[in-house]
Amino acid sequence: MQSRTGAFLAIWHDIDPAMEPEWHRWHTYEHMPERVGIPGFLAGRRYMRDDAPQQRCFTLYEGADLSVFNSPAYLERLNAPTEWTRKMAPAFRNFMRGACRRVATAGAAHGYAGSVLTIRLEPDGSLDEAAARTLVERVAGIEGVVGAHIGICDREVTRTETNERALRSATGEQSLDGVVVVEAYDPGLLDAAAGDIEALVASAGLGFRPGFRQNYTLAYLLQE
Repeated sequence: MQSRTGAFLAIWHDIDPAMEPEWHRWHTYEHMPERVGIPGFLAGRRYMRDDAPQQRCFTLYEGADLSVFNSPAYLERLNAPTEWTRKMAPAFRNFMRGACRRVATAGAAHGYAGSVLTIRLEPDGSLDEAAARTLVERVAGIEGVVGAHIGICDREVTRTETNERALRSATGEQSLDGVVVVEAYDPGLLDAAAGDIEALVASAGLGFRPGFRQNYTLAYLLQE
């Protein structure tokens, strides 16, 4: 992630196979440019894993700060979905979305990696930010890892009601509490280290315990 990234929007979901080819065109040519064109959005990237047991797609948008994700410019866009967006809304399945404050980060300040591991977090107390900083430093020291980040979700920002959210009402949208995002240059190294990274999260004393984890491969990246 970029050094100036203060928050990020994390999104996981599946895609209706019948709509998937057009969905990828829409997400690449319209949706991501539309989002990254909003003031305060710094970058967007889409990752895929076709053999994932659930939520084959992971998308992450970086923002200057958390307020970007309920800013007037962003809400204006969410409340005026394009015709193509309306057409693609039924393609989403098993949707999860969270606007997160980035509470800890370590590793490369500007680089982007081709592989990413996401470990969703479940509450187990109160956040210990010092423990979060120690954790990302330890994870960033693992071979192949170029960046490690922790985001804690703001429910109020995430749950802002918009017309686009209404379009996803049938997707079974789930709540997010937090996430660890680990970036690596080698998918094999990241796969091999995933269990050890999860164990580090579990023992870190964050105030959160690890939940579902999944590795993904970069499909598209767009910066402002």
